[in-house]
Amino acid sequence: MGERELNHRVPEFYCCYLLRSVQKKQSFYIGSTPNPVRRLRQHNGILTNGSAYRTKKTGLRPWEMIFCVYGFTSKIAALQFEHAWQHSYHTHFIDDEERIVKNKTSGRSLHHKLGNVRLLLKNPFFQYMDLLTHVFDEEAFRVWNQNRFKLSSCAEMTVSDFDDVADASSLQVSENPGNSENSDDPSLANLKFVEKLFADILAQHRKNIERQQKFLSHGKLVCGVCHNFFNYMDENDSERRSKPLVAFCPAENCNFVSHLNCLHRVFLDDEQLDRGARTLIPKSGNCPFCEKVVSWPVIVKYSTCIRDCNELGKAAKDL
Repeated sequence: MGERELNHRVPEFYCCYLLRSVQKKQSFYIGSTPNPVRRLRQHNGILTNGSAYRTKKTGLRPWEMIFCVYGFTSKIAALQFEHAWQHSYHTHFIDDEERIVKNKTSGRSLHHKLGNVRLLLKNPFFQYMDLLTHVFDEEAFRVWNQNRFKLSSCAEMTVSDFDDVADASSLQVSENPGNSENSDDPSLANLKFVEKLFADILAQHRKNIERQQKFLSHGKLVCGVCHNFFNYMDENDSERRSKPLVAFCPAENCNFVSHLNCLHRVFLDDEQLDRGARTLIPKSGNCPFCEKVVSWPVIVKYSTCIRDCNELGKAAKDL
C-alpha cells in the first residue's frame, strides 16, 4: 500500500441526521451521510437509487430531516455516532447511570431521540471532534430547548430560519414524477433548509481553501512557531515527502501559518497549563497571532485537504 493511500483526509462534511415521517409523526429514522441533500432526496424517492429499506415503507413518505450533528473527522466516526444513536439502550458511549433509554422497545419519542444526542455529545470521544448541531424543524427546536431530561450539552447549535419558506415551491427537486411534487408538501420547505445549510458550509470551506492556497502560492513561508522555512511551490520533490502538513488560522484577517505538528504542540502546552493534564489531541486553542479560539479538528480538516491537492487550486475546483 502506497504512502498516499495511508493518508487520512478529514471530510469537508459528514453528518448524522434524524428524519421524521410527515405522515406518521412518531416514525423516525437515524442515518449518516456526506451529502444530506442527496440523501434526503433518496429517502423521499426523488432519487430512485440508494434509499434505505425502512424509509421506503408505504405510508411513511415524505420524510423531513429535522436535526443533524456534523463535523465528524471521518466516515468511521460518523458511523460510530450513528450506531450509538440507534442503539442508545446499550451503547458504551453513554454511561449506564445516565442512560434514558433502558431497552430496545422504549425511548421512541422525539424527547428521547434528542436527549440521546446530548448524552453522546458529552462523551470524550465525540467531544474532541468539536461537533456542531443544526435544527431544521420548529418542534424539534422546542423539544431541544425543553430538555425534558435536564441534560447538559456543550455543542454549538444553529437553527434554520423557519420564516423563510416562501420560495420552497420553486425548488426543482423532482426527477421522478409522482414523488413529492406537491408545492404544499412541507418536505419541500424542509429540503430547502437542508440545501441552505449544506451549501453554506461548502461555500465557507471553498473560501478558506482558496485563501490558504493563495497564501501557499507565495512560495517560501516561515512557520509561525518554529520559524523554519517550507515551500509548497517547490516542484523538485514530486512526491512532496518534504512538504509537511500546514496549519492556518481560519479567521479571515489572520495570516498565521505554521507546521501542523508545531501548532499541535503549542495547543497541547496551553491545555496542560489550563487543566494541569496533558492529552494526545487538543480540542481547540488560541491562534498565536490573532489569539482567537480556533477548533483543532477544523485546522486538521483544511490541512489534510491542502496536502491532498495534486496542484494548487485543485481542491477548490473539485468541491
